[in-house]
Amino acid sequence: MLSIIRASLSLMDEIREIINSNYQMYEKILLIPEDHDEHFVSEQWATQNFPDREFYLAREEQKYVGMGSYQNLGDFAYIGYFYIKIGFHRKGYGKRIMQFLEMRAKSDQLKEIRLFVNKSAEWAEKAYKSMGFKELSSNKQEILSLNDGIFNKYYEEGQTLLFKTLSPLKPATLINK
Repeated sequence: MLSIIRASLSLMDEIREIINSNYQMYEKILLIPEDHDEHFVSEQWATQNFPDREFYLAREEQKYVGMGSYQNLGDFAYIGYFYIKIGFHRKGYGKRIMQFLEMRAKSDQLKEIRLFVNKSAEWAEKAYKSMGFKELSSNKQEILSLNDGIFNKYYEEGQTLLFKTLSPLKPATLINK
């Protein structure tokens, strides 16, 4: 059974391990050297990023299999880091983690989630589109001007911004006995 927990600072080594396990997939497609530090992350990265976002770890059978980060940016939620650990791809974990993050956004009463995908990461774009994401923009200047420049600190060269509209949470139905 898959369980998803919010990561404490002491679990950031697990987060780093999952992100770093995917580096070989991104190493050759990143366009500028500065972006490599976002895909092979250090302890310093963990310390800097932990206060700014919520990190969630997915675990099955005593093994961490994936993770995602969540930020409420006011009008929408931003999923900044979304990784499945190498060796655990194509088992449905990504879809289940994303469903959890969607519920997290709905609990904040947000109607949309956004994330970036590298244009050359065809496997990632295919996965996100299968989860219902659509392209918002692949134009760098347009992306950087959205929402008063909110994406300036998140943008990497060659990225496409994707979005997904969320249906509102349905009120719980009361059962009369």
